[in-house]
Amino acid sequence: MIVVIADDFTGAAELAGISLGYGLKVSLCLDGSLQGDADVYIISTDSRSMKKNEALQAVKSATQVAVQLQPDFIFKKTDSVLRGYVAEELNIQMEMLGITKALILPANPSLGRTIRNGQYFIDGIAISHTSFAKDPEFAIQSSDIAEMLGHPVTVLNGGDKLAQGLNMVSSAATIQEVDRWAAQVGASCMAAGSGDFFEALLKLRYKKHPQTGSPHLSNTHVYVSGTSFNKSVALIKYFGSRYTAYINSGMMADDSKPDIWIEKAVEVLRQHQRLIVAFDDTIHPSAFDAASLRIKMAERVKVLAGQFAIDELLIEGGATAAAVFQAFGMNCFEPVYEWERGVVQMKAGGILVTVKPGSYDLPESIRQKYKLYEDV
Repeated sequence: MIVVIADDFTGAAELAGISLGYGLKVSLCLDGSLQGDADVYIISTDSRSMKKNEALQAVKSATQVAVQLQPDFIFKKTDSVLRGYVAEELNIQMEMLGITKALILPANPSLGRTIRNGQYFIDGIAISHTSFAKDPEFAIQSSDIAEMLGHPVTVLNGGDKLAQGLNMVSSAATIQEVDRWAAQVGASCMAAGSGDFFEALLKLRYKKHPQTGSPHLSNTHVYVSGTSFNKSVALIKYFGSRYTAYINSGMMADDSKPDIWIEKAVEVLRQHQRLIVAFDDTIHPSAFDAASLRIKMAERVKVLAGQFAIDELLIEGGATAAAVFQAFGMNCFEPVYEWERGVVQMKAGGILVTVKPGSYDLPESIRQKYKLYEDV
């Protein structure tokens, strides 16, 4: 049995989807109240969206839960581009587990996220020259992996032995390289990093299973987009107000007339059976606290659900997902289908939830089946 501790919900869901591909039963929870008999238990701490002290306490609590389960191994899912408190959280876990070494491999070569000569690239472009440089909470100003981590670390070249403390790989440009690094992880080493790294560890223990079945199709869908990544923003903006109920800066400052927004959202759902909830151009991340924006969006979606029956939520962005789940009182999830890598459908009580990282493209299969962004 395996326990994963993830720093945000989309990362947790990504590893849940990977686990499904190996025929493993998965239980995913937010607060450590793990349920059912599973092969893989995943705890999403949402620590990347917290203040540092809160984040470290959340990771400590999750690790205490993990230890009680006596798993074969614990994997720390970090952001694939090292946003958050990666080193600090790992140090706490290592101390609690009595482990003196950790191997960090954040790259996802299968998704075009690679490390070469100690430098991080997104589709061949240095990460400091991509949209990640404008991340509202963890702007990435350097492509050097040690500087991205922001903490003392031993950078390993091929053939180097693991040192005491934190170790980071200098090259992970192919799946084969990731597999070779995974083979070096033993009982005395904490493994941390990306979905590709986690899958490499699974391959050492299990056999890949072709996905069977199909997604659960529902009728009325609300697509909640809390991301600031350019592709998502551009797609939503292209189709304008026909399917979208925008949250603007005025609503952040004055919530005295929320009924106008609800009336617009309900009318879109009645006409089209689908709705996009997003921030408009008046919302500048630099002018608002990111957590406040997410909470406001989650509150609006919750009120909307009280006015109109929603069968499924499609949520973009791990922190946005966590805020929505808190508003709805959702804690535990049963992953049922992986649309594409990192885009996973789950059951949560009587509602379906599909989540995806904000920086990942929306799968064409979802656009077609749910008629999202369809100009009719």
